[in-house]
Amino acid sequence: MLPFRSMSESYRPTPSPPNLPEGLAGLPVDLIPGLLALLSDTSVLLTHHYEQSEALAVEHKADRSPVTDADHNAHQCLVDGLASLTPDIPVLSEESAPEDIHSRRDWQVFWMVDPLDGTKEFLGRTGEFTINVALIVNHEPILGAIAQPMASQCYLGIPGQGLWCCDGAHFGQQVALKPDWGDGDRIRLLASKRHSEKRVASLVNCLAKSGKLVQRVDAGSALKFCALVDGRADIYPRSSPCYEWDVAAGDALVRAVGGSVLNEDGVPMTYNARAGLLVDYFVATAPAGRAWLPLLEGVHALFAASGKTVKEVEGESAHGGR
Repeated sequence: MLPFRSMSESYRPTPSPPNLPEGLAGLPVDLIPGLLALLSDTSVLLTHHYEQSEALAVEHKADRSPVTDADHNAHQCLVDGLASLTPDIPVLSEESAPEDIHSRRDWQVFWMVDPLDGTKEFLGRTGEFTINVALIVNHEPILGAIAQPMASQCYLGIPGQGLWCCDGAHFGQQVALKPDWGDGDRIRLLASKRHSEKRVASLVNCLAKSGKLVQRVDAGSALKFCALVDGRADIYPRSSPCYEWDVAAGDALVRAVGGSVLNEDGVPMTYNARAGLLVDYFVATAPAGRAWLPLLEGVHALFAASGKTVKEVEGESAHGGR
């Protein structure tokens, strides 16, 4: 179970859309309320499917991950809604057909979407699933939103502006969040019950070299990013391959509170900058977690030697060449 979030809260006006680079058309002034309303509608749709999840037909992709009508319907709802909000900005979704994104490497600005992050959690009825949407400009996230349908709320992050928790009708009530990561007397490590226990134990042992107590905090799907940015955890190393759409929205939230998401080379994550979309390893840290990054040096190499790497997963998955 996740601990209560640790932060101060204050009401602020609706955040403004982020600025785009010179030479690009500006974003619509009503982008934020429009996006939040779309995420609210998609949350309602997924909640309806969740209540009937036992009747959902489950298929499996080439990488053996499950997919259902809930994934497809949420995808279509988001694609249609984003096209209405920003007609000139393309969408790269987990459920996009290859022909819809064949020119993605030429996109300077695009939406990166995971319409149902945590399908296994959805089917397992844990409630720990999310909707992830990020706006990417020149390979970096400049806006991110993670909606939590079962909590009827959404986290919105805009680097350079801040972090908000949005709830109420159409997620129309925004509360600015200022996380408090405590005094650093312990290291709170994010993980998932589905993660390899051996790998999580390796991470705990590495961080324990600090001499501090390492506390494991479990959360499913992109809820781990939410726990990181609202003060409930300090560091989130991802020990197995995932896709860029699993990370982009959370990266925007982390950047919005002054944290960072680093790849296996120790540099900030970029998006749609490579031939494939798989991510071998990353570590996300709140500002308070940066001090522990040196303790994780070499962990990625250890994981790569003991489990599947990006190349192996890409060989199994039709997504790899996207």
